[in-house]
Amino acid sequence: MKFLKFLIICIIMHQGYAQQEEDLSPNRYRFRYKSVVYKGTRLQITAQIRSLKNNSLFVNIPEEYQEELLKLFKEMKHQAIPRLYKKNAIVFLDALYEYEEFLIVYHNALIAVIKDLKADMRRLDFKFEREYTRSKLILNRITKEDPDNDFKIGRLQKDVSDSKTKLLCHRWMKKRFDQYSINIIDEPDDLVQEFKKAEAMNAYMMFKEDKVKEIRTYLENQIIEFYYKKSLPEIDPDELELNYTDKI
Repeated sequence: MKFLKFLIICIIMHQGYAQQEEDLSPNRYRFRYKSVVYKGTRLQITAQIRSLKNNSLFVNIPEEYQEELLKLFKEMKHQAIPRLYKKNAIVFLDALYEYEEFLIVYHNALIAVIKDLKADMRRLDFKFEREYTRSKLILNRITKEDPDNDFKIGRLQKDVSDSKTKLLCHRWMKKRFDQYSINIIDEPDDLVQEFKKAEAMNAYMMFKEDKVKEIRTYLENQIIEFYYKKSLPEIDPDELELNYTDKI
């Protein structure tokens, strides 16, 4: 019995020494980042970090930032000295997780912007229609009162055309925003996906410059311009219907 106990103790001690030698081996690496322990050969840890980099959370990282991450990843991957490998790995992981923090800010800002715009679209619908009908009434009056004033009539005709275009574009935009739910950022349609990708880098630079509070206002201005430009080729001037006033 004593021999058996002695044998078990020897086996446990041998395994402990083997593990210690393995962890201290120059061919193996070990470090902790956040709550994760990275250990193994350089190739094993690099594969683990590559899998994290390719996670679906990071697939929409802007191309400009992808290039920077790829550069940091290559510097880590090709570093054979454990101390420097660990240093480069942490630099890469810091950059990757910083972008993850930005994504939370970015998505929350987009959700807030879309929610606000949905409410504004309903409120502004009457305003834009009233602007159009007023410009049309003024044009009709001047045309009767001063029919030879070509300059003034031409300017008023442009006002009517511009206000009509604004109303039509607004209606096109409103129809789309009315369909958006709170999940539209996580499950975007083609327009939201294009906008998210187009503005991600600009918003990220603001995040890096500690201008987090300005991101929401910036996105609101940009998304209005983005959707307005998208609506222009889609609107049909002959399809305008007045919802609040009689046709003029």
